Amino acid sequence: MQQVAIILVLLVCAAALLALLYFSYKLLKKTQQQELLERRSQPAPEYKLHPKLQKEQQRGQNRQADEQKDPPPKP
Repeated sequence: MQQVAIILVLLVCAAALLALLYFSYKLLKKTQQQELLERRSQPAPEYKLHPKLQKEQQRGQNRQADEQKDPPPKP
């Protein structure tokens, strides 16, 4: 009799574990969908560069503009 009770308890525990896994998976998917919708509805954040990086970026853009205006002579 005790062996049957132990097997039944194990089966109930396994069923409870599977049910918890199922509900947590459903909750995870629902949360992921909500976050995706929120991310799509919000505008992209504007990031500010560090002043040193801004200077480097401006130098690179100036070089590109100079190269486009005055391409190097071809030999």
